Amino acid sequence: MEGKNITVPLGGNSFIKNKPQSDRDNITPEGWEHWNNPSLIYHIYFKPAVDATLRLTLLCKKTKADATIAAGLHEPEHEIPVKKGTEEIFLGTYDVKAGYVDVAVKGVNAEGSVFAFPTSLKVEGVSDEEMAAYARESDKKDFYWIRRGPSVHCGYDMSAAGDDVEWFYNEVTIMPGDDPHGTYGMAIGFHGGYYGMQVCDNGVKKLLFSVWSPYATDDPSEIPEDKMVKVLKKHPKVHTGEFGNEGSGGQSYMNYNWISGETYRFLCRIRPVEDNKTEFTSYFFFPETGKWELFCSFLRPETQTWFKGAHSFLESFIDVNGHRFRRVHFSNQWAVTKAGKWVPIDRMRLTGDTTARKAQRQDYGGGVTDNHFYLNNCGFFSQNDTLDTVFHVDKTKMVKPEIDLDKLEKAR
Repeated sequence: MEGKNITVPLGGNSFIKNKPQSDRDNITPEGWEHWNNPSLIYHIYFKPAVDATLRLTLLCKKTKADATIAAGLHEPEHEIPVKKGTEEIFLGTYDVKAGYVDVAVKGVNAEGSVFAFPTSLKVEGVSDEEMAAYARESDKKDFYWIRRGPSVHCGYDMSAAGDDVEWFYNEVTIMPGDDPHGTYGMAIGFHGGYYGMQVCDNGVKKLLFSVWSPYATDDPSEIPEDKMVKVLKKHPKVHTGEFGNEGSGGQSYMNYNWISGETYRFLCRIRPVEDNKTEFTSYFFFPETGKWELFCSFLRPETQTWFKGAHSFLESFIDVNGHRFRRVHFSNQWAVTKAGKWVPIDRMRLTGDTTARKAQRQDYGGGVTDNHFYLNNCGFFSQNDTLDTVFHVDKTKMVKPEIDLDKLEKAR
């Protein structure tokens, strides 16, 4: 083990698995602040690329009182005394296989106000070059994003439909248990915005359709009047407003208690109109009424485009829930040209965000199952799929949707 070691900062690599989903935690970029609850189990994750024998030591700020903690792999199985003034707590030596390692730690009792203030985990027996994925101290500014988890995308190959695509159709299913708080299964993405279904931090489920302004800013109040995305028409239950922090623009959403395991149908239309403007319009099929209805229609200035950049994605947007597994299924994608031709979309490229690309997290995947595409992320599963792989389905088994697009347009 001599000479081979890494330091795993707790601020970017640890979670509390047994807390309620809606609760915040005390994991900061500096480590575990106010660690005083004996019922909570902390889990530290890192991914060696090789089998190894690892000597694990919890590094702390100097402890102020005696305490007892427990630690182990997956579960905190053995107790460890901690003396006042300790800065290193030896957790044990473990044989591990290549793949994610889960180091579990909990407090048992303390004579002071906290068990300790751990900042990182020293891992002896593996070099940085032998690591597949973890958040390093140099990634500290990204700890929030890393804890959210890697986002993955289906980039649909629209070449068979040509350049003038006007409509895009997709079906989305999120199974029970694959939808923890902070999940966004984005059904239809395009150059300029996105449309999909999400679970908020309080468990409220929503449908969300957003279009960015052509004016680049994270503060919507800075957008000049002539560059604002305007609402043309919307469903009576849809709320509209502005969003920021990721660019800015027009946002629409509806509180809608979609059901895990049920398949939902999304439709989006993008078409250029006069005066260098483009309409972005979304529709949703409500299974409880058996009808397609307008969701929201925006007018985006300084834009002349048909539907470009079709994609879907899976995102975890709550950092404290970034350890919870997610999976979404996308099926039966169709593009419709401005001439009204329906074209099945049978190919997608799997891509990922910076967290995935930089190997800060590798718990992501995607591919094909039962002739439809899927994406999964988070949960610290070890077998990740290769980014930029192209997957395809059998288009002869795809079923063209029966939608009267002219009737939808007139109903607006």
